[in-house]
Amino acid sequence: MDPRPLKQYCTNGMDDRSFLKSYFAEDSSFINETLVFVMEKLHIALAAANVRGQTLIDISIGSIIHQLYTVSEYFKEITILKLNESCILELNKWLNARTGAFSWGHASKIVTQLQGISDQEQERDEKLKGSVNRILKCDLNKENLTDPVVLPQVDCVFTAWVLDVVSQNQNDYIRNLRSMAKMLKPGGYFILIGCLNGTYFTVGDDRLYIFTYDESFVRKTLTSERFVIVSCEVLDRKVESNFTDYKQFIVLTAVKGNI
Repeated sequence: MDPRPLKQYCTNGMDDRSFLKSYFAEDSSFINETLVFVMEKLHIALAAANVRGQTLIDISIGSIIHQLYTVSEYFKEITILKLNESCILELNKWLNARTGAFSWGHASKIVTQLQGISDQEQERDEKLKGSVNRILKCDLNKENLTDPVVLPQVDCVFTAWVLDVVSQNQNDYIRNLRSMAKMLKPGGYFILIGCLNGTYFTVGDDRLYIFTYDESFVRKTLTSERFVIVSCEVLDRKVESNFTDYKQFIVLTAVKGNI
């Protein structure tokens, strides 16, 4: 058993660049699950549901943006919310093409291949950057997550792996999900990516906590919160590694009901 204590993402933070290199870089052993699977399933789900809208809020772990290459085809204005200042700094490097920014060229390549426009990778990257209208700090424990900035409700809320790492138990997960749902218009889309049946992930020398839950819990929670599930894809883990112990990935799309 690993003797290292489990750290908390919200209170301890993490080495964001190490996180990106370990799980999302082009040469990462996890790339087919964390990036390729996610982008393929999002492409299929959003196209099948004929999703369209003006505004989207993304609240995802670290400074990942590969999911936005896909969703920016369906939503014109993207607001990115981050729990940590270090993630905001990393994202601004990418947005402003600064020296040392993490390269997402492989994500741009994948989405253009899915769209059948594989010769337009640079254009796709610039289009995504043009869609990002602001990056803000947020706090899921506040009534207004982006205080003092007040944001209008949006057409879509997208969250990847944040609920996994900020929730200590089922009640926490439900409370955090409700905080996100408040930002969403009735009839708007809620898109969720998560790891099922995991307890930790490793970043550098640190092991960080993951709330353990399964597909049934996610479905039950969303239904009880008056969401209608439109699509749900689950992938069994294929990567052999002691970096993390999740068993499955989930990519789920739901619609917020009128309350």
